[in-house]
Amino acid sequence: MRIGDLLILLLLAALWGASFLFMRISAPEFGPLPLVAFRMGLAGLALSSVFLKKEARESAKKHWWALLVSGVIGSSLAFILLSYATLTLSAGFTSLMNSSVPIFSAIIAAVWLKERLRVPQIIGLGLGVIGVGILVWRKLDFTADGQGWPIAACIMACACYGFGASWMKSKLSSVRPFVASAGSLLGAALVLIPFALTQLPETSPSLKSWASAIALALFCTSLAFVFFFKLIQRSSATVATSVTFLIPFFAIFWGWLFLDEKVTTQMLLGLGVTLIGTSLITGVLGRKGGE
Repeated sequence: MRIGDLLILLLLAALWGASFLFMRISAPEFGPLPLVAFRMGLAGLALSSVFLKKEARESAKKHWWALLVSGVIGSSLAFILLSYATLTLSAGFTSLMNSSVPIFSAIIAAVWLKERLRVPQIIGLGLGVIGVGILVWRKLDFTADGQGWPIAACIMACACYGFGASWMKSKLSSVRPFVASAGSLLGAALVLIPFALTQLPETSPSLKSWASAIALALFCTSLAFVFFFKLIQRSSATVATSVTFLIPFFAIFWGWLFLDEKVTTQMLLGLGVTLIGTSLITGVLGRKGGE
């Protein structure tokens, strides 16, 4: 990997890792739904210049339904669930749960798209499930003050991401990435805004929360998409998706640095097992040098 690609990869991981920090800060004051509506809308507007081209507008019009489903279920619903989870769970722990996305992506793709799972991937699925089990061990308390429902929200968010990946591959493979991103973001925002208006906070969020929400939209969503697609163009999809393995480390670091969050042995053990599993699923482990 070239030095420039490595720097982009690290910056992308830092941005997406920071998203958990910004959700942790802003979600309590905004509320999950208003926060995500704001995030999707502002991020979509930041990328909307792509629609200055007629070709992009026609593509979005042709695939509007697929873009809407992708934005609402593949992104917005996942963001809402994760924002809800961060009301209770630490940024670091939430990111660890989110690292299991490849598990759901592989399962859904195998069932829906009939993608064949190789032996290493099946082993990886098993390890991934064990890793998640380690993370949630003795935490599934579904009482009012327990962590059970926030953890369940994280798992459901991962399933949404997994669905979104298969949906895009099935329905949007012919749409340019920037068109798909901007279209799905703006479409989802239009759906969410009417519902978000009914759940606006009684008092205006603090300046810190506003700054976090803006950073979440502009840096962790819009700018991160630009870096992600640039990395794919410069390197490969495999290198780009390997950012999944770096995000938890940055999220844990940001949470420790700015929110004084604790890092436990259980979290590190769960992280290690989950990442080994997801690396087998994605083919990062066991891939021959020339592939």
